[in-house]
Amino acid sequence: MRLLFTGMMAMLLFGGARAAVQAACVFGDHMVLQRECAVPVWGTAAPGEAVTVAFAGQTARTTAGPDGAWRVRLQAMKPSAEPRELTIAGAANTLTFTDVLVGEVWLCGGQSNMDWPVRLSNDGAAEAATARYPAIRAFTARYAAGQDGDYRIAPKEHRFALAPQTRCLGSWDVCTPDTAKNWSGVGYFFARDLHARLGVPVGILVAAYGASAIEAWTSLPGLKAVPRYRARAAAYEEAVQAYLTDPNGYPQALEAMTARVAAREQAWFAQLDAEDPGITGRWMAPGLATEQWEAVALPVSVADNPIGAPVASIWFRREVTIPPAWVGQELELHLGVVDAVDDSYVNGIRVGRTWFDTREYWSISRVYPVPASAVTSTTVTLSVRLLKLIYHMGLFGPAAEMKLVRKGAPEGEAVWLAGAWRMRKAQDLDAGAQPQLPPIGTAAPGSAYGHPAVMYHGLIHPLIPYAIRGAIWYQGEANAPFYTDYRELLPGLITSWRKEWGQGEFPFGIVQLASYHAQQTAPVDRGGYINLREAQAMALRVPGTFLATAMDIGEGDNIHPKNKQEVGRRLALGALATAYGHKGLFFGPVYRSMKREGQRIRLRFDYADGLHAKGDPPVGFAIAGADRAFYFARATIEGEEVVVWSDKVPAPVAVRYAWATNPVCNLYNRENLPIYPFHTDNWDLSQLVIPRDTITLPTGWVAR
Repeated sequence: MRLLFTGMMAMLLFGGARAAVQAACVFGDHMVLQRECAVPVWGTAAPGEAVTVAFAGQTARTTAGPDGAWRVRLQAMKPSAEPRELTIAGAANTLTFTDVLVGEVWLCGGQSNMDWPVRLSNDGAAEAATARYPAIRAFTARYAAGQDGDYRIAPKEHRFALAPQTRCLGSWDVCTPDTAKNWSGVGYFFARDLHARLGVPVGILVAAYGASAIEAWTSLPGLKAVPRYRARAAAYEEAVQAYLTDPNGYPQALEAMTARVAAREQAWFAQLDAEDPGITGRWMAPGLATEQWEAVALPVSVADNPIGAPVASIWFRREVTIPPAWVGQELELHLGVVDAVDDSYVNGIRVGRTWFDTREYWSISRVYPVPASAVTSTTVTLSVRLLKLIYHMGLFGPAAEMKLVRKGAPEGEAVWLAGAWRMRKAQDLDAGAQPQLPPIGTAAPGSAYGHPAVMYHGLIHPLIPYAIRGAIWYQGEANAPFYTDYRELLPGLITSWRKEWGQGEFPFGIVQLASYHAQQTAPVDRGGYINLREAQAMALRVPGTFLATAMDIGEGDNIHPKNKQEVGRRLALGALATAYGHKGLFFGPVYRSMKREGQRIRLRFDYADGLHAKGDPPVGFAIAGADRAFYFARATIEGEEVVVWSDKVPAPVAVRYAWATNPVCNLYNRENLPIYPFHTDNWDLSQLVIPRDTITLPTGWVAR
C-alpha cells in the first residue's frame, strides 16, 4: 500500500491538517474481492470528510459520518486474475492497494484444527514446497488486544475484547512456499481445490483460536437469541457492564449480582413448584395408581442410565413393607448419591430436600430423617422428585446405600430400596429461562478465550461486512461435554453471522469432528464426541449448510489429526454443490430408510453410487432388538444398499453406524466419501444396552 500525503498547500486550503482516511483492517495489498455481488468498502476519516473509492473502472463516493465512519459499495464484478489497484482518496491522503484480484472469498473459522498450519499437516514440507499459486491469497486474523480503547483495564493483564472491535491484526499474503506453510491447512487445501475446480482467484479469511468454545465466536445478541443460552448471555452482559464501570469494585458487584440471581432463582423455582403436576396432583400421596408409570431399576450407573439427560421434573415411586416393630418409630431414608436436586417424601410427607443452593449437590449422598408421625403402617410409600436443568440425571446409589432404616437400629437392619421403581415425567423445563450467573466463574469478563463473544468481538467483527461467498467451520472439541447446548449454539452462530454480514443465507460448511481417544471396542458408545457429531449434523436443518465429516480420518491419540488435505477436499466438494450448483457426487452416503427382512435389516442411502468397503468385510454397524441391546452386525453390500444382521438379535428393530468417539468403519462411495454416522432409532444414548461383544476387523485393517 502506498500512502500519498498532499503537501502544505492542501493543509492551508483546508484550514489545517485533516484526519487521514483509513480503510478497515481487512483491506490491503494482494487482497481478493468477491465476484458477482456488491462489495462493501469501509473505513474512517474526519467527520464530514469526502471519500472516493475507485477500482476496475468504478468510482464510488460518500461522506464520513459524525463518528468518522464511511462505507461505499462497489457493483458486482466478474472474476479477474489481472492485478489491479484500488484507491481510497480523502481530503488529506490517498490509499492505494496493489495487486488486487476478483474471485471467490471464504471465511474459515474455528479452533485449533482450523488454525493447524500446512507445515504440520501430512507431508507438510512437500506441500509447502509446491504451494505456488499466485491467484490464491489468505488473510489470517490475529487478536489485537486494546486496539479500540482500553477494555483491558489493567495494562499488564491480557484481556479479550468485551465489545465489538473495528481492527484486528493481519495482512493479505500471496500463496508461496514461504507464506503458505504457516496458513491454515484446512483453509489452504480447501482454497486449492476450489481454485482448481473453479479456475478463478480464491481468497480465504482465517479467524481461528485454539481451544475456543463456540460461545466465544457468537455475538452477544446472537447468544441472547439462543433459547438455552439467553439467560447466561444476559448475565454475562451485566457482568461486563459492571466491570467496565468500576473494575476495582467488580468483586463486590459480582457478589451483589450473585445475591440478586439467587433471589430470582428462588422465585423461579417457587413458580416451578406451583406449576409441577406432581405437586398439584399429589403424586407423593399413598394409594396413587402408578401402573402406567414407566418401570425403572434403581440405582442407575453413569454408563447405563435409562433416565438420560432430561431438562425436566421426574418423579419416582416405590412401596416397601417394613417390620411391624418399626410402625410409629423414627426412621432414616438413605438414597445414596443423587445427581439432581430432589424432594423426598414418605407416605406423602416431605422428609428432605437438597436444592440448588447446596454446594456440589450432584455428589452428595442423601440421608433424611423420617418422623414417627409419617410411619403409620407396615406399608410405606416412597416418592422422590428429581429436577435438573443440564447434564445427566440419576440416583446413582450404590445399591448398598439405598435403604430405609430404623433410627438407632443395629448395622445391617434395613429395608433395601435398590430394584424396581416407577418413574413419570411431570413437566419439561425451560433451561434458558432459569436466572443464571455469567458463565465465567469468579474471573473477570474477558480473561479467558472461552468467554462469551470474545472471539467474535476481536476476530469476526473487524471483518464484517467484507464480501464473502460463504464460511467453513471446524470447531467443537471444546464443546464436546456440552453437546446438548451445541444443538442450539451452532444454528445460533450461523444465524447470527448471516444476520450481521447482511448477505443473506450464505453457504456454511461444517466439519464433523474427527475420531479421537481409544478406538471403538463396544458396538456403540456414549462419548461426548459422538454426541457432538450428532449436534453438528442437526445444524443441517439450517438452510444452506453442508457437512464434511472427518470422523474416519482421526488419529486416536492426537486431537490434531494431520490429514487436513482430505478435510479440505471434502469441504470443497460440499461447497461446489451448495454454493456453486455443481452436479455430481459431492456428499458421503446419507442414511435414507430401513426395511426389516426377517432377521435382517436392509438399509438404503442417498449419494451411495459406487458403495464399497475398504477391506473385507464391511464393518461399523451395530444392531439391536426391542430390548435396545446393541451387538456388532455382520454386513453385506448389495448395490447401493447394505444388509445387516447378527445371530444374537433374532428380531432386529434398529441399526447404528460409526456410533463411537473413535469408530471402526470402512464404507465409502465412489468419491471416497464415508457414510455419515447415523442411527435408525430415536433412543436416548443413556437408554441403550451395550453387552460385551467382539468385532471381526477387515482383512489388513490397521487401527489408526
